[in-house]
Amino acid sequence: MVNTFDWRSKYKKKEIKPEGLSGIIQPGSRIFIGSGCSEPLILTSELIKTKWRYVDCEIIHFLSLSNSKFFDERNPSLFRHICLFIGGPSIREAVNQGKADYVPIALSDIPRIFQLGRMHADVALLQVSPPDRFGFCSLGINVDVNRTLAKEAKIVIAQINPQMPRTMGDSFIFMRDIDYFVYHDSPLIEFEYPPIDERSDKIGDLVARLIENGSTVQFGIGSIPNAALNHLKDKKDLAIYSEVLSDSAIDLINSEVVNCTKNQYPHVMTSFVMGSRKLYDFVNENPFIKFHPTEFINNVFNIANNTKQVSINAALSVSITGQVNSDSIGETFYSGIGGQVDFTRGAAMSRGGKPIICVPSTTADGKKSRIVATLEPGAGVVITRSDVHYIVTEYGIAFLHGRPIRDRVLQMIGIAHPKFRQDLLEKAKKMHYVYEDQMIPLTQNGVVVIYPDQYESFFTTKSKEKIFFRPAKPTDERLLQDLYYKLSTGDRILRFFAPRKAFPHQETQPKVNVDHETSFMLFGILGDEDKEQIVAAGSFYLDRSTNMAEIAFTVTEEYRGKGLTKYMVNQLTEIAQEKGISGFIGEILAENYPMMHIIKTTPFKVEFRSFGDSFEFSFKFQDRKQK
Repeated sequence: MVNTFDWRSKYKKKEIKPEGLSGIIQPGSRIFIGSGCSEPLILTSELIKTKWRYVDCEIIHFLSLSNSKFFDERNPSLFRHICLFIGGPSIREAVNQGKADYVPIALSDIPRIFQLGRMHADVALLQVSPPDRFGFCSLGINVDVNRTLAKEAKIVIAQINPQMPRTMGDSFIFMRDIDYFVYHDSPLIEFEYPPIDERSDKIGDLVARLIENGSTVQFGIGSIPNAALNHLKDKKDLAIYSEVLSDSAIDLINSEVVNCTKNQYPHVMTSFVMGSRKLYDFVNENPFIKFHPTEFINNVFNIANNTKQVSINAALSVSITGQVNSDSIGETFYSGIGGQVDFTRGAAMSRGGKPIICVPSTTADGKKSRIVATLEPGAGVVITRSDVHYIVTEYGIAFLHGRPIRDRVLQMIGIAHPKFRQDLLEKAKKMHYVYEDQMIPLTQNGVVVIYPDQYESFFTTKSKEKIFFRPAKPTDERLLQDLYYKLSTGDRILRFFAPRKAFPHQETQPKVNVDHETSFMLFGILGDEDKEQIVAAGSFYLDRSTNMAEIAFTVTEEYRGKGLTKYMVNQLTEIAQEKGISGFIGEILAENYPMMHIIKTTPFKVEFRSFGDSFEFSFKFQDRKQK
């Protein structure tokens, strides 16, 4: 139905020209500028043009993305800027030169500081859609804190722009609550995300592995969270509850990967969008996407009520003990707190939730590690050690929550760039974070080993239970000890040829610090990263003089007879052949009938030699049985 409502005539007393701002905004005023891509450019350009008029005025920004030249050495302004989040480069430069102020604050707290009067705005400059026939304008692509400032500011001046989408949800403002408006038809700011490089794509792939069907997803600003969205196309029944939406969400919604059928809200929930005109058109009058103010979307308890809430946010650096820095590079302020703290805590409280922090292992030039022994002086701790859960780099996933410092350090070193791992280990030893004899996997030539994720696989038992098999990691030491200590005395005799009672660090550590070439340990794992347990282990160790590798296997009692050992024999055989190993040798007690049967049923010609109560076996991969 065509809207023929002549609203400009009805509200003509409120309409002003841009230059009319100078008669409304008084010296000493505090001016809030609408956030993100909905900055009212016709109004801010007028501020800049006549900035000499605004003596001692403060301009408050939440997220400024425009190229508005507020700062000019030749023609300095008389107002001061206060940033609640550092967006564009000009604001960042001004903050770090002392020409503007930065307020480190969680996004959920921003509405409260205005509502409680700890910060106030005399004037709010916003951008809205034209009113409907009932007199309601839409805050459009930015409801966020704009909704709060529309209520709390003494004077509201709006740019009414027909190119602003009318978004659904709690996004409307009545014309009577707008004191003045400037009608100006102009394109909205469009935000282009950094391109997704190979490293970001790898991190995104690892993040996607953590997201289960039926999860609710939040993603922060940046290329890495967007890369994760590109890897969710094979998921089912996802929901989105996120303070920001990007273009990457469109395909997931259109393909019904995101259908919100498993969450408490049957539609996408957000507070603002940043992206292209395509995205703005997509959210226009779209009833499947509901916009709500920051005080609702970023409320920790509202986040926690979602089903399997997953938060995906980026960091600038992370210490080996789990301190997450997201707002500064050393003493240089770079961005802000945003919603990262809110969603990290909310996701942690959600049933089945997962707070994820993504960070590239190095700076863009590869010269500095972003996994550091200690944060640089001045770097801000945005997520504390007690709040951190998952850390993801292109080299893997670390789960830190509830883990001791030694385990955290080893996990973080394991996902750092290989060229920095040895240095991080030495620093950790000096700080007494790890054993003095702590190892990390090295090749025969002393080169740090990269975890071979190509050998990860799943085995499905006859009862349809899935077991995850992967190569050993240094952090598996305690898990391997747990496996050994679960064995009965009889099982220990079958495995170790003696009733072993102790499996100390000095003996267990080398078993999980393998080079995946001449030595290899394969584990069958139950549980997610936060509660892993080993139920099966298989290994080989190469004798270079013969080019034959000795194999050994262990399976917990409750998982025997399910095909796990046979699966490990087959997997290790393929891996050994790939490494150029000639064959396998081993020793079995005569009473170990199940293991004897497995070895005899391999496709190779097996030679046995009896040694009383045990047998030594050997077979070469080239000597296959006749069919």
